[in-house]
Amino acid sequence: MRTELDNRRPCYKETIRDNNGTPYLLTVSFDGGGIKEAWMSGGGKAGTERPDILTEVGRLVSVSLQNGTPLEDLRSCATYRSDGTPSTVVGVMLDRMSELGD
Repeated sequence: MRTELDNRRPCYKETIRDNNGTPYLLTVSFDGGGIKEAWMSGGGKAGTERPDILTEVGRLVSVSLQNGTPLEDLRSCATYRSDGTPSTVVGVMLDRMSELGD
């Protein structure tokens, strides 16, 4: 069951970069000692599909975390290269969230 979050909760913002060096703003919020929400913006021009995709990814990750899905389970869904680096900015986001949650 989805956990209702406090209206006021700590958050953290950081610029992350994909494999091409494109910057994205990652924002995560914490509740009950763990990450419960994530937003990501950047990487494309307004009016293109990319900002909408980033919004949807953030919503999917947030709802999953609020329903009790462990972050590591979400990370296991990301695609990684043979050298262990994330293939997409979604993997970069999930890896950084995992580091922040430790």
